[in-house]
Amino acid sequence: MGSNPEPTPPPPGFRIIPCTGVDLSLRREMAPMGLVINARLDPSRMETTLWTLMEHKFPRAGSRVACRNGVYELQIPETFDSQNPPFVFTVRNHPGLYQRDGRPELPLGLTGLKPCMIPDPELACLFQTPTCPRSLDDFIQSNVPSVHIHITVFDDFTFLGFIAPHIVIDGIGIATLLHAWTELLRGDDIDTIQGMEWDAQPLAPFSSGPVTSDAPRGFLRPSAAALGSQKVQESMKDESDAKDVPPLRACAEGSAEYVGSGDVLSAWWFKTIYGDRRLTDHTPIHIHMVKNLRGMPIFANDAPLAEPYINNLILTIPIPPIPASAFQTESLAAVALRIRRTILAYNNDLEAVRADLRWRCAGSGSNNGQGLLMCPPGAEWAFQTDLRSAKLGELDFSGAVIGKNAPKTAPVQVVFVYLFMCTEPPFAFREGLAVVMEDAEAVWMSATRGEKEWEKIKQAGEIEFTDSRLL
Repeated sequence: MGSNPEPTPPPPGFRIIPCTGVDLSLRREMAPMGLVINARLDPSRMETTLWTLMEHKFPRAGSRVACRNGVYELQIPETFDSQNPPFVFTVRNHPGLYQRDGRPELPLGLTGLKPCMIPDPELACLFQTPTCPRSLDDFIQSNVPSVHIHITVFDDFTFLGFIAPHIVIDGIGIATLLHAWTELLRGDDIDTIQGMEWDAQPLAPFSSGPVTSDAPRGFLRPSAAALGSQKVQESMKDESDAKDVPPLRACAEGSAEYVGSGDVLSAWWFKTIYGDRRLTDHTPIHIHMVKNLRGMPIFANDAPLAEPYINNLILTIPIPPIPASAFQTESLAAVALRIRRTILAYNNDLEAVRADLRWRCAGSGSNNGQGLLMCPPGAEWAFQTDLRSAKLGELDFSGAVIGKNAPKTAPVQVVFVYLFMCTEPPFAFREGLAVVMEDAEAVWMSATRGEKEWEKIKQAGEIEFTDSRLL
């Protein structure tokens, strides 16, 4: 009679934190982010300060992802050194200016009030190296740090690429790390920077308790046929484009209820992409909107999370299905009001949020998670995330400028955020939308649609399409 193999012990010199069910739900994806900064920065100073920050304030960011005894976990070195660095940091220096013939033009200096579509400038090669891992399996097999930073430096711009497996970090987590990094670069005392304890586990209370639903709200357990159909849809050719959309505010028509600019922005986009549907098309559209849970009073003492947390702390708010024809027949304010009412109801039903977290952390989602459908067969889904609360446009990199005493004619800041795909095999939300950044001129968005859909949007005439990178 065979005996069970001995369990693999944790590696010596490492602290262990298990991945949560929320982490596991994102394990297929990568979390890449590219920042374009309007100055030549000093890569050496950037590397030194980031090492200090991770070592003293965010050691969890220096973890390696592992799957030990069938369980995904983060392995954090007890000491960071040349053998166990907190990150991989690569640099490519270019003499001279970026803005010259032959290089993709950056979409800066936009003018005009009409929303516009700008072709993808194809900048991904400036934010990553060819040897950077492209999947969670690559990271696990190579046993490298989770965070990879690639800096490409020109005299007028610095391109900062951040890549990590999504199982380790979410968009707000990346922004938290970046804001703390710029504080240290500017000369703030390390002791004054708020960090994250290496053993922080705010989701631990949700790893036990009753799980009463078959799936979290807005999702369905798939049949084999339905799952296969969705995978085929997801594998279709995608294109990513950035959009410049003016910020909007509105009051629901004929109602005392107010909707915010984010609700109107979402409603405008969904009316734009579904506005060509026939009036007889009642296909249900299931919209999922990413929700950052850090500010919700569901953690210790029924309070919001008090400390920074860089790992995944997100769920999605499922908007009740909207018939496709409604995006043509209903006003912008009416669609925005649908969204606002759902968000308010979600925020007020804290026990339902806790139940969703228990499903992820104590139920089916805790053991790698069965694939879930975002809509039933015959319906369609759309996915939206909003990173404006990350305030990427407020990142101040002046502390990393080469020749710091030189006079500056403009703030040293992020002027463009580039969300690129680096997952192998390719994985993208064809129906995805990301509101990336808001600055004084525009709200920047990045969307993924098929070629035929882009052509329909272009023909509708509501958005200006340009072959030029500048307007």
